Amino acid sequence: MKNSVKLFCVASLLCGSMIGLVPAVAAAPASSTGTIDVQRVFKGYKETTKAQEQLSKEEAAFKKEFEESQKKLEDAKAANKSAKEIEALTKDLEESLAPKREKLMKMNEALTTSLQKDIISSVKSVAKNLGLEVVFDKQVVITGGIDISDMVISKLNEKK
Repeated sequence: MKNSVKLFCVASLLCGSMIGLVPAVAAAPASSTGTIDVQRVFKGYKETTKAQEQLSKEEAAFKKEFEESQKKLEDAKAANKSAKEIEALTKDLEESLAPKREKLMKMNEALTTSLQKDIISSVKSVAKNLGLEVVFDKQVVITGGIDISDMVISKLNEKK
């Protein structure tokens, strides 16, 4: 579920990035317009799976440490430690988890950025080869345009 939410967020960010890439051509001929299914491209790119696996491992390690810290707090409460001692322990545990949380967020951002760059680069390359001036997310195009999703996926997966 978390990976699906992340994938949707990343796909949404990618879509926004791609819209900013293409010039606004209101009356472009249909032959110069392409479309891609951003989510399908994202799922079809082999590096996406690798990135998700890498992120999942780090999340699991962080989750384990977080649960261990919660256990320490519960044990302290069960041992009738004073509120001051529990507060100090909570602060120590939060301070020890903060850099790990930050590392996880930076890793997610770096992986997302890398995937976005790869996808955008491949879209540009395929569009140029086909003589397309504009490429939109398929979700925003009601009719027209050439779907280049499969070509982009092939281009992405041949690189790595």
